[in-house]
Amino acid sequence: MWDNRHKDWKGWVFLKKDLRVQKTLQSIDDAIIRLLKEKPFENITIKDISDEAMINRGTFYSHYSDKYELIESFQVALVSDIEELLYGNIVGESFSEIAESQVKETIVKVFEYLEENRIRVLTVANSVGTTEFAKYFSRHMYNFYKVKSEEFGVDLNSEGFTDYLITYVTNAHMGIFLKWLKNDCQESTEEMAGLIETFTINGVFKAIDI
Repeated sequence: MWDNRHKDWKGWVFLKKDLRVQKTLQSIDDAIIRLLKEKPFENITIKDISDEAMINRGTFYSHYSDKYELIESFQVALVSDIEELLYGNIVGESFSEIAESQVKETIVKVFEYLEENRIRVLTVANSVGTTEFAKYFSRHMYNFYKVKSEEFGVDLNSEGFTDYLITYVTNAHMGIFLKWLKNDCQESTEEMAGLIETFTINGVFKAIDI
């Protein structure tokens, strides 16, 4: 009888500790977001973040080595979630198997995700710069496009050609994403998906016979 009670008690303690960690991490996230409304990222110190989050600096350093690792965690989560959306929805054995509606629905989901995480995306862009964020995003999308082109049997000519194509597409998409987010998402997610479809699916991809 004691063993079961003891096990439940230990589980409760770990759960409580986990909730405290989540609350602390959320406080740090909220703090950096608020601070970026007041001053540029390069002027923000760990003390600023700790004071704003109402924690001590030791607590901050128990989770992140510096403010750059904090922003990196934002980037990792954002790109990971978008990759999951793309890999989970763009499926099939050939490009012809993918219905246009499937592609557009996936793009809508990406815009919905970006809208839900608008502040986090803009926080990263404002912290590391749009160009660096686009490079980071491009590196991950390169792998996605390469994997899918191989799955669909699409020949993208050469490694150099593929690299330039994906750089072009991802930077173009990043520009559209950020402009929309900075404009407070005035257009609907469906409208924005339509623009991506027109510019990319009916433009660049058609031009290379995909």
